[in-house]
Amino acid sequence: VTFTSPDADTDKAFCAAATEAGFVNLKGHRLVGGFRASIYNALPIESVQALVDCMREFEKIHAK
Repeated sequence: VTFTSPDADTDKAFCAAATEAGFVNLKGHRLVGGFRASIYNALPIESVQALVDCMREFEKIHAK
């Protein structure tokens, strides 16, 4: 799953928040940017929900 944020500052803040929450290697392609999360079939639904929860919490704090 790929996703983006509005700007580079938000990218940095999200990377920091995600890392603090235990998520690694979400950063997307070095030339294209954005983020990439591997949520393949063998991944437990709880792991996907944890990422969604992290993203929602980040959104609450950083909503413009």
